Amino acid sequence: MRRAQGALEYLFMVALALIMVTITIRYVHEVAQNVAVQINQTTKEISEILKNMTSSGR
Repeated sequence: MRRAQGALEYLFMVALALIMVTITIRYVHEVAQNVAVQINQTTKEISEILKNMTSSGR
């Protein structure tokens, strides 16, 4: 009986670890998407500023 309890506890620990890994991966994925959006917006803003600077300099 004690062996079965130990095996069950081990399975619960593995399940908990997998849940934690899944949550971490989802969080990192969300953060990476937000960073990509911010980089794209900043790149567009810089491009627009440079375009305005070159067209006003002529």
